Parts: sequence; structure tokens; C-alpha cells
Amino acid sequence: MSKRAAHHALRSTHRSRRERRIEHTAEIQVRTTLRRRKVVTRAGVMVGFLAAMVIYPVMGTIAPYANAAEQLPGVVKGESPTTATAILGAGPQFESSDLPLPTVDDQSGAVLTANDVPVTSSLLPDCDPDFDPVMSNGNLRSDQLCSLWISGQALRPDAALAFAALNERFRTEFGTDICITDSYRTLSSQYATKASKGYLAATPGTSMHGLGLAIDLCSSHAYGIYYNWFANNAATYGFWNPDWAKTSKYEPWHWEYQTYDQY
Repeated sequence: MSKRAAHHALRSTHRSRRERRIEHTAEIQVRTTLRRRKVVTRAGVMVGFLAAMVIYPVMGTIAPYANAAEQLPGVVKGESPTTATAILGAGPQFESSDLPLPTVDDQSGAVLTANDVPVTSSLLPDCDPDFDPVMSNGNLRSDQLCSLWISGQALRPDAALAFAALNERFRTEFGTDICITDSYRTLSSQYATKASKGYLAATPGTSMHGLGLAIDLCSSHAYGIYYNWFANNAATYGFWNPDWAKTSKYEPWHWEYQTYDQY
């Protein structure tokens, strides 16, 4: 091959490489341009979505209050309100109300009225409200108890009189006396109850029954409308269904008399 032919071939090879580089560069630019267009398009879509879902609703909420500061008392247009007024607005405007005063809750009602029930009752004419408060659980003397109208049932005098008053109201509502299965328990009966009922019974010597301050309703009066009635009215006479009897040991039939010395 002559020198001219060789030189021409070399130039052809050189041109071919250059042309390939140019073409490759052009392809890269095209791909880059396409990527940028895709990114811009997606960004536009996201901005539009953000505007539709967030910005417009917010602006729609804020716009009606754009001149709210000028509506505040003491604010003059062109003068800036105080920071507190601008943020918090004017103070609350109180209007007169004829609503009744709030009442005390059930437990407070029990505290306030437990010792205010009538001390005499046609059902318990021999119950003496004056008694010796010093007593041993399960070992109450006869003068520390008052027999109820139910054979074999008794309570401490103050609890007995309160329960008699509660029973009178119950009888007015339902036309019958409150039915109970248990009241005062001697220490020996507490042991017997513990043996038969297990964890449901209190440790002998610690039971509220042993102080003559607890009653157990018959199952016929422990549920439904009767339980609701007791829940709404018993506290007025000092009786309540303890929290433990509503959770760990479910005993809707167990009600206790609360006294001032328990607080």
C-alpha cells in the first residue's frame, strides 16, 4: 500500500472514531433530556397533587380570617394588635345561664347523707342509734346490732336504719321489700363462708359482713333494673357496690354501708 493510501486509511479510521464519539455524546444528551423531562413532569404532578390536597384547603380555611384581627374589640385598622390578642383573640364572652348548679357525685353523696337518714323507722322501732362503736370483727354484741325485718338478718344500728330507709324507697318503687341473703356474719360463719366460697370470700376477721356493714342481695334483686336502681339510689343512703365487686370479684349483689370513720 502506498503512503497516500495508508494516510487516507488512517484519516478514515480517525474520522470514524470521532464520529462515533459524537454520536455517542448525542445519544447521552438525548437520554439525559428525556430523563429531565420525566422528572419535571413527575414533579409537576406532585406539586399539583399537593396544591389540591393541602394548600388549597388550608388557604380556604385561613382566608375567611384574613381580616379577623380588625374585627377584634379595640383593634383599629392599620394598627397592630398585641401578640396575645393576635394569637388568642379576644377574651371569652360569658353569657348568663340558668343551668342548675353541679351536684356531688355518688360517693360524696354517700358521705354527706349516710348519717342524715332518719334515726327511727316503723320497720325498726327497737333499733337504738346510740351504740358502742368499739367492736371486734365477727364478735359484735347484741346491743351493737339491730335485727332486720328478714328473719336471722342484722346490721350495725346506723347501717340497719339506713337500710330500712332505703328499703322504704325501694318498696315505693317496686311494691316489695329488698330481698337479701346475708348481712352480719359471726367469725365462725366467716370461716364457713371462706371454706365454701374460696377466693370470693374475704379473709375471716376482715369481712365487712363481720362489722355488720354489708348485705348480699338475692339474685332476683342483684341484676337488671334492680341493680340500676341501686346504682342510682343506694348511695343516697350510704350504700355502694365496691370497685372490687365490679372487677376482680364480680359481685353485683354485695353492697356495703360507708360511714364517716371509714374516710
